Formats: sequence, structure tokens, C-alpha cells
Amino acid sequence: MDIIKQILESFSGTLPTDSKTAAAIARHAPPEEISACATEEGLHALAGALFEAGEEGGSANAGLDSDSHVASVLTSRLKDFRKDLPPGCETAKLIDGGARIEEISAAAQEEGLTSLATMLFEAEQEQDKTEPKLQT
Repeated sequence: MDIIKQILESFSGTLPTDSKTAAAIARHAPPEEISACATEEGLHALAGALFEAGEEGGSANAGLDSDSHVASVLTSRLKDFRKDLPPGCETAKLIDGGARIEEISAAAQEEGLTSLATMLFEAEQEQDKTEPKLQT
């Protein structure tokens, strides 16, 4: 799955159905248009993720799915999400403490942060694909 689709899917559950951004996604608008709508509606994490993916070459760049790229995008997205979280929430504490993806994902899911939990789940899946398997 290309990075643009991953980004859109990770945010899809959190967008108001009557938003311009949701409408742009539904009609398969280009990422630039979706990003502009997201920026206009204050969805800065989504707009930033789309911008970053576009800067890297979008789905045409095979390097986007590499483990190092996933890790750098994940770190950037976590920082963006962290800015919007209240300091006392468990997810924020885990991000600040440098917890494992699995722990942050579980806390995000428990606290109803579905877009963050989805993004982290996808990052876990990417990690699982790139980690060498132990042979027994």
C-alpha cells in the first residue's frame, strides 16, 4: 500500500463526514487538494503528513516503504500528535517516555485516539514485514 493511502486511511475515522477534507478524500482528489482542505480546516497533522509524503515523491518512490523512512515519518507524526494531547493523558506520558509502539498504540486505542492507534498499528505491521525472522 502506498504511503498516501496509508495516511488517508489512518485519518479517515477521525474526520467529520461533512468536512471539505472528507469530501475531497471521497471523490479521490489529488493529495495536494486534500492537504489544502485539511490545512483550511485545521487538520494540521493530516496536512503535514500529506505534504511530507509529497516531498518524498509519493507512491512513485519505492524508498518510502523502507523501515528507516517509516521510522522517521512515525517519529514526526508522533511529535505532531503529542502537541495536541493533554499532558496528563497516558498516551502523552508514553510518547514522552519513549515507550514502544505497541504500548503507545494500546493507550491510544483505550483513550479513543483511533487515528493515532491506526497509524501506530500500520507502523507495527511495516516493522513486522522488515524485521528478520528467527529460524528455529
